[in-house]
Amino acid sequence: GLADLRNRLAGTPQQKFLSGGERKRLNAGLDMIGISDVYFFDEPTSGLSSKDSEHVLEIIRGLTHNKITFVSIHQPSSRLFHMFHKAILLDNGGKLAFFGSPAQTLEYFSEAAAQEGVSHPGLPAIPASPLSDEKPCAPTVLTPDFVFDILETPLRDLGGDVIYEQDSRGQLIPARRFSPGFWRDRFQTHRLLQEVNLRDIEPDSSNASKPQQAPKRPSRTKRDEWIHFVNQFKRSFLSKLRNRSNLATTLLEAPALAILVASVLRYSEEGAYNFASAFHIPTYLFLTLVIGLFLGLTNSAEEIIRDRTLLERERNQGIKVGTYLLSKLLSLGVFAFFQCVIYLLIGDYILGIRDMFWHNLFWMFMTAFVGVASGLLISSIVSSSKTALNIIPLILIPNIILGGALIKYEEMNRGFDILGNLSQWLGPDKAEGEQEASSNLKVPTICEFMPLRWSYESVIIAHAERNPASALINDIYAELDYFVGMASDDPAGKLTPAQEKRLDAAKEALTVVHGLEAKHPKEVYQSIKNIREDLENGTFDRTKYSAAVEGDIVTAEQLYLNSKVIDLFNRAEIERNDYRQSTPPNVFFGATKRLGLPKRFSIIHSEAGEANGDETEKQSKPIAFSIDTLLLNGIALAMFSVLAIAALHINLARQLRRV
Repeated sequence: GLADLRNRLAGTPQQKFLSGGERKRLNAGLDMIGISDVYFFDEPTSGLSSKDSEHVLEIIRGLTHNKITFVSIHQPSSRLFHMFHKAILLDNGGKLAFFGSPAQTLEYFSEAAAQEGVSHPGLPAIPASPLSDEKPCAPTVLTPDFVFDILETPLRDLGGDVIYEQDSRGQLIPARRFSPGFWRDRFQTHRLLQEVNLRDIEPDSSNASKPQQAPKRPSRTKRDEWIHFVNQFKRSFLSKLRNRSNLATTLLEAPALAILVASVLRYSEEGAYNFASAFHIPTYLFLTLVIGLFLGLTNSAEEIIRDRTLLERERNQGIKVGTYLLSKLLSLGVFAFFQCVIYLLIGDYILGIRDMFWHNLFWMFMTAFVGVASGLLISSIVSSSKTALNIIPLILIPNIILGGALIKYEEMNRGFDILGNLSQWLGPDKAEGEQEASSNLKVPTICEFMPLRWSYESVIIAHAERNPASALINDIYAELDYFVGMASDDPAGKLTPAQEKRLDAAKEALTVVHGLEAKHPKEVYQSIKNIREDLENGTFDRTKYSAAVEGDIVTAEQLYLNSKVIDLFNRAEIERNDYRQSTPPNVFFGATKRLGLPKRFSIIHSEAGEANGDETEKQSKPIAFSIDTLLLNGIALAMFSVLAIAALHINLARQLRRV
């Protein structure tokens, strides 16, 4: 009955958008569309007008299909009373005074009043002679108040005055003529007489109908699951949009922080700001990830706390926890994505970071999504919003300290790395020559549990290796190595004319890219794209890019290669490629990582002994492989989110089962 109000908010006790009757009907509908078989309503019509009370009972009666619904109600009107299928009348102490249809209730008490000699204005006159065969007839129009009048008939003295007695609180109340035990015993006698009469009418019990089995609960289809998911997502998304204060904070937080951070960090060592010599680009990238984690945590830390009452109600509808969490993650992820976009559009523009938007957005959003999953986990554990907000610094501050930017790993107290020291102490002794390669740039073991450590390393490597200029240079070097390898594999050491032409073009293109310059940054970017396309098509011509440029110029190195970022990356690569190390160490900001299995999973192989024919010696070769750092870090951040979501699902499902 609320179809006309389907787009209106239900409101809160302080801010109401629905009337009392509409709220009662809404609550009844929310409860009874579930999968339960028995429902209890405690005075659903209290405080409502007669018409609103009638609407509420109509809703409950209409939804009572293959269900049993108990409604406690006090002194209903005659119209409301006759809307029920059955009536249970309980006297003081919970003693059963009557059970039957509303009409049978009125008939029973009218007969009881006549038999017990109780007069009532709504009853016909009692026969003058007790020997009369005339039976008292049931009144045609009686309200439920009549039942209470008969039930609590006062005790009178010989003069007709009401006798009073003290209740448990010492107050005087009319003494009852018939105690609750009397009405209980009378109804039991009435029910026994009915059963005897039924046996007389139907002596053959073999024809009695067998008790019906409860219908099986209908299975939920994929379409039903999809409808539930869409409704959950719409509710979660619209609740964010409708909360104006929360929406304003969400949309203004990102641009305000971007302007503050980028404006403060816009500093160049050369005086006039220049991206290549900008001093704080690594700091900006790290703070970008910190803000992404912060936005994800603050947006989600109160979500489940606000929805807990609704979840406890909807568990009766068979709502799956996974569907609810997926809708929450998607809706919060959408808001986090737009916050990251707004932040990066402003911050990158102020600091002159060009053509790296999608790389920055990917790693910032991955970090923010870890914050969203962690915030939802916090919200499922604690019971108050204040506690949830107090836990956020306990997650954020360790990530800032151990993320690798505020305190460099080579300057960190290694004695603090309890996990790393413990693993070395418990690990087996290694033979000489098998010691793991050491480096001051290695990440302490305890820092591996910080999401910011993975995303910060990734964004620095992306800026050093995946910017347009560096990406083209790396691809050209890869092609040069390819041709050198082909020449070494050929016994004659020669390439075909076509291969030599491509090799020469790659060498010339490498020279052009290092000296590429133009009047406008867009021209530099377009030239890089053209060089790549010409190399792929085999149509590269150096003369197209060697024209002199007059006036103010910008170079590819000035636009894309920040000195601080390149220094961090090059230092890690020098450490990783140190020829003195038999095994390349895994260092922070290294382009690749070396992963391996423990020695017990090593491959056993044989090596030939001395030339004099001695028997071979078995040795173990460790199983190890190299993986791109950006791929590895992306997997690590995804695992942080997956683990947080799994813990969230288990905790929330356990709580709802317990309730």
